Amino acid sequence: MEFVSDALVYIGGYLFLVFVAVCLATGLYYLAEMVEEYTRLTKRVLDYSIKASYGLHALLLVFDRLPFFTLAISAGSQFAYSRMLRRFPFIDFTSVEFLGSLAALAASHWVWVRHFHGTYHSTEYVLGFFFMIVWFVPFGFFISIAANESVLPGGATVPGAPQGGNLGGYDPNRGGGKKTRNALLMLLDTLKMYWARFTEKIMPKGGIPGTYRDPGHMKGW
Repeated sequence: MEFVSDALVYIGGYLFLVFVAVCLATGLYYLAEMVEEYTRLTKRVLDYSIKASYGLHALLLVFDRLPFFTLAISAGSQFAYSRMLRRFPFIDFTSVEFLGSLAALAASHWVWVRHFHGTYHSTEYVLGFFFMIVWFVPFGFFISIAANESVLPGGATVPGAPQGGNLGGYDPNRGGGKKTRNALLMLLDTLKMYWARFTEKIMPKGGIPGTYRDPGHMKGW
């Protein structure tokens, strides 16, 4: 038995997963910031992605001869996602559009899992197919949730949005006029604040000895 080699493989594998998770969290944070700043561009990208998905479904039907019923359900899910664009970036989690999109996403997963269950394809092949056909547009809406409460000026309104509700932006009644933040960004900012306090406690008050020199001693240099 190669005990050392096996131990290194397991340790390296788990460390790799940790690094991947950190990179993924960092990427999600960056995308959330981008969506928050460029809401109109995000809506346009989602609209083009849905239209491109329709074209991909047509190509799969014409060239690959995939089952019509499976493609119809999958394309119908794209139509359900497009309905949420009417009030984008405001997303009501109890609305008919959002609940219908969840049902369409579940139905799309069911038909494609049923299709690939009877075929012989590698895991990488199936994951790549699912990412492009099933997950790409829903993932865009998931990232866009970050802009749900922090994209418009405080007095702006969105068709279908609740009256009197803050839709984000610069709200004078919250945070002294600062830009409101979504839950993910608030959590990361809170962790950053606690880390700064922790470093202040463990560091000496005058800084690290030997790294600070009185400016008055520099005059003769």
